[in-house]
Amino acid sequence: MPIHDFKCDECKVLVQDTTTMGTHYCPECGSAMYWDCHVSFAGNYERPIHSDSLAITPDLVEEHKREFPNIRLDGELRPIFDNYGDHEAYLKKTGFVKHSQKIRKKGKRIA
Repeated sequence: MPIHDFKCDECKVLVQDTTTMGTHYCPECGSAMYWDCHVSFAGNYERPIHSDSLAITPDLVEEHKREFPNIRLDGELRPIFDNYGDHEAYLKKTGFVKHSQKIRKKGKRIA
C-alpha cells in the first residue's frame, strides 16, 4: 500500500497517510494540509533517502531541528533527504564524507 505525504503550509509539519481521500488537517495548528507529491526533477531523488549511517540520538533532535529545519527525521531518527543538494550540504556541514561503494567483480568466489 503506498504512503502519501501531506504538508502543512503554516507550520511545515509533514504527515504520512495511506489514503488521499478527504481533507487532511495538521495535528499542530489545525490547518488544511496539501498532498506533497515527490516529483523527480533534476537533482531531486526519485524516492526519499533515509540514512541509517547519519541517524541521531534522541537528545540531538532539538539541535537537528535548529540546524537543519528542512531535513525531516523519520521514526528511527534517521534524516530523510529528498534531493542531492540538501544531502551534500548536510554532509558538508556535519563533516561526514561520502565514500563511493566498492564494486566487486562478478565471478566465482574462492573461499
